Amino acid sequence: MDEKIETKGSSGSVETELTRELNLFHLTMMGLGMMIGAGVFLGIGNAIFYAGPGGVVLTFSLNGLIALFTAMSYAELSSAIPKAGGAMHFARMGFGNGTGFIAGWMEWFASSIAGSMYAITFSIYTLRYFKLLGLLEWVSFDFSVMEKIIAVVVALFFIYINYRGASETGNIGAVMTLGQTIFMLLIGLAGIVVAIQDPGRLVNFKPFLPKGWSALLVTMGFTYVAFEGYEVIAQAGDEAIDPRKNLPKAMIYSVVIVTLTYMAVSFAAVVAVKQSFLGTEQAVWEWIGSFGEKGFGEAVSRLIPFGN
Repeated sequence: MDEKIETKGSSGSVETELTRELNLFHLTMMGLGMMIGAGVFLGIGNAIFYAGPGGVVLTFSLNGLIALFTAMSYAELSSAIPKAGGAMHFARMGFGNGTGFIAGWMEWFASSIAGSMYAITFSIYTLRYFKLLGLLEWVSFDFSVMEKIIAVVVALFFIYINYRGASETGNIGAVMTLGQTIFMLLIGLAGIVVAIQDPGRLVNFKPFLPKGWSALLVTMGFTYVAFEGYEVIAQAGDEAIDPRKNLPKAMIYSVVIVTLTYMAVSFAAVVAVKQSFLGTEQAVWEWIGSFGEKGFGEAVSRLIPFGN
């Protein structure tokens, strides 16, 4: 376990301290890892359906701005009170033990639900990828069973990693998050390359906001979940190296990086499909949106290799 026990005074009081092993890179990757996940993979298709082709990019940029302002508040608090527990500790100091107790359990349940959603999403997309490669033709039973089995295995694996301590969690989490972020940025880069090679695809952004500003506001509401997660950085106050400096920096860096990443991949999703590929008068954004949660996967698959 990554902790040490110190006994102070003759009264025998014991204070438990966690070792400080998480640097700025680890903390930033922690925030990115919690944000980049099911929220964006499942949300882009629906966002395109409700907000339109231009609205989806605008949605993530405006939500990123809102998240940045919120992150600044967390940054101030975590810099002044760099303690493990994050929001729970802030609430307890400001409003008492009862409020802190509720805030702590809310954080715990939210993280548990988010982790479960990420595990399920990973399972679904992994099986989908293998199916596209023709590697699962031998499977005769219901795919939903395999999805749940993989999700449980993934969840147990990360529970074990977290049990091992801050060092293992930080290192493994940083590597996986870095790989995931690079993958998402490569999708965005592929979209930019496609748009440069075939500028005609930019017509996919017309009309920019087909359903108006009210639809954009609705879309911002249900996609903001993709920006939740940077607050867990504050929970590592007792495990961070130089927390008063690194906690605020990690929060701001993670929000900025994830905002640019979401804007890039949503742009890529819109330009990924040629109008001629559809063979109908249906707009590309309507076609992507018709798949709902699967819209992002359907669109991005057209970028392999660099579009159809």
